[in-house]
Amino acid sequence: MRTAFLSCVLLVVGLVLGACSESPEPTATPKAEPTSTPTPRPTAVPTPVASATARPVPTRSVPRPIAGGVQGGRLSLATAAGVRHQDVHQEASPALSTWGPGIAYSRLLRLKSGPGVELPSLVVECELCFAWEMEDDRTFVFYLRDEVRWQDLGPVKGRPLVADDLVFSYTRQRQAEFPNAGLLQGVKDMAAIGPGVVRFSLTVPDADFLLSLADGRSKVVAREAVELSGDLKNGPTIGSGPWVLMESVPDSAHIFDRNPTYFEQGLPFVDRLVIQVIPDRTTRDVAFRVGAIDVHEMSPRAWSRLRQERPDIEALMTPNPGGGLEVALNAGRPPFEDVRVRRAVFQAMDPWRAIEDIWLGSAFVSLGFPPVEPAWLLDEADLMGFFGRPEVARELLREADVKAPVPITIKVGDFGDAYLAHARRIADEMAAVGFAPVLETVNRLSFADDVWLGGDYQMFVGPIAPLTTPNAYLLNILHSRGRWNTTGHDDDELDRLIMAQARELDPVERGKLAREVQLRALEGAYRFRPATQSLIWVWRPRIRNFHPNFAAFEYSHWSRVWIEE
Repeated sequence: MRTAFLSCVLLVVGLVLGACSESPEPTATPKAEPTSTPTPRPTAVPTPVASATARPVPTRSVPRPIAGGVQGGRLSLATAAGVRHQDVHQEASPALSTWGPGIAYSRLLRLKSGPGVELPSLVVECELCFAWEMEDDRTFVFYLRDEVRWQDLGPVKGRPLVADDLVFSYTRQRQAEFPNAGLLQGVKDMAAIGPGVVRFSLTVPDADFLLSLADGRSKVVAREAVELSGDLKNGPTIGSGPWVLMESVPDSAHIFDRNPTYFEQGLPFVDRLVIQVIPDRTTRDVAFRVGAIDVHEMSPRAWSRLRQERPDIEALMTPNPGGGLEVALNAGRPPFEDVRVRRAVFQAMDPWRAIEDIWLGSAFVSLGFPPVEPAWLLDEADLMGFFGRPEVARELLREADVKAPVPITIKVGDFGDAYLAHARRIADEMAAVGFAPVLETVNRLSFADDVWLGGDYQMFVGPIAPLTTPNAYLLNILHSRGRWNTTGHDDDELDRLIMAQARELDPVERGKLAREVQLRALEGAYRFRPATQSLIWVWRPRIRNFHPNFAAFEYSHWSRVWIEE
């Protein structure tokens, strides 16, 4: 129950702050768990069972050293949120784990990034390990690099990192009262097999287990640092990563120096990394324009203006499946208990035109869950059959024999101008085919508590809480008995497909199942993302080798950036 409570708290926080496109790294004070749900559902997450296709697969995934990088210089970034403390196991916000002192730490695994990685991607690689293997479908064994040492700071003093450090860290992270415990909730037990090997046993097969270890919040911390005062809230922050924390002023800046004993030879390239805390987006835009920061995530409108002024500036648009706008229809309330009426709503919408007009091209259409590889996503040709055909929408309403105009209340989360404009566009499209939509704007807290989590809606338009793995979305939200499924649907075939992909360890086969899940969900017309966010990154001409992957709170790409003066 404690883990479920914390999960709900984090979802509320993510919905309130994480989807307003003001910052990729929000933080907030937790709220209380909702006390009532108009559409009751069981709270237990569906449990995967063993897959006949699963096979133990030895895996070696050690990145090769990067040739040609330039050493030296200072890299300046900006974040929107400060940190409340420095204990990475007692804070879920990426303000700490990904844009703050937490980047001093390493993880057992991380997400791949680089010029050859097509985004979105949740493909993992070793960080502290040099290989792993599966003894069976519930047992993972990891072999640690022998050259890893803690940063040379007291009381740890640069000693070697060993398997006992991982067992200590993950045991601490799994404490029920800690917000990141849910990442490792499927672990039955773990043990150090000598100084360089650690074994994990799972309660059930879990195709997302490696992603949980690679999540930017699953840090490996030193026992000696924790035992100084019982926690890490006031430090010391001593990791084994590429950056040594030199100074942290919570609402001002975090300053790091290059770790001279980092185990990946030659990394990081820059000598100093500075992450400034600048809450206001306009101020961050100005800071980039005047050269105070080197790499910056811009809003679509700010990017459009900058591109007109500086058409030669380098930029990168990265898919962000955890952000954007979602539409959901409550199949437990009339008239949406009829699938034809739900399909008519989908067919009334042209999300691609809205992306161009409202989101200025910085979004894409999807079901909403984070894919492991781009091949998991449906092609536009697959998606177009479900949307943008108003004549089909009118025919569906005639077949459903509902009296036009069909009254519909759309609850809209007030998360900014783009969300409200897109909701108005959807209402106009629905009105054109025979609906009589009424928009009801609700504040952010009410949307999170009462609408998204509570299920008090006929139809809603708003953001989704940021979820970092496929199963976090599919099992909790899209499965008929998921703890956060409020659309009221009951779809046995969809549930079967979700459970099949959840236990499938072959990534190719799992990708095929994921595509079937998406098609089945769109046929049921329960929910989808008409505008899945893409982030626009710009950088100054002297910056080289910026190939980020920000999924699952990843941050390792900064160590491979270099500066040419």
